[in-house]
Amino acid sequence: MPGPASFPPSVRLHKPAEFKLVFAEGRKLRRAPLSVSYRWNLTPEARLGLAIAKKAVAQAHDRNRIKRLIREEFRHNRARLPAVDLVFFAQPGLGLVTNPALRGLLSDLWTQVIERCARSSPAPSAPISAP
Repeated sequence: MPGPASFPPSVRLHKPAEFKLVFAEGRKLRRAPLSVSYRWNLTPEARLGLAIAKKAVAQAHDRNRIKRLIREEFRHNRARLPAVDLVFFAQPGLGLVTNPALRGLLSDLWTQVIERCARSSPAPSAPISAP
């Protein structure tokens, strides 16, 4: 069994329908220029999806750096997170944020998600059926 600091396929959002459900039914948090939508899921752990658009972060190396940092922080915080699906998305200007500043933004967002989920009960919708 993978350790808590791993990133196996089971903790990733893969299907467009999974992303759409989080955007449609999830709650949103914004810490400009980074935002996250989150929604309770039916799995026993948190899952991560990334939507870092070229329109918001033009340079490929900046998009890759941002995604790498978000995945790394998710791996380190996964054990603290409730069973939610998270989708991070970029606002314009995120490519200019330094790594330490991005880690600070992510730390704030993890804390906010954990606190908000602790105040609400898990009431996810019907699971997505695989075609």
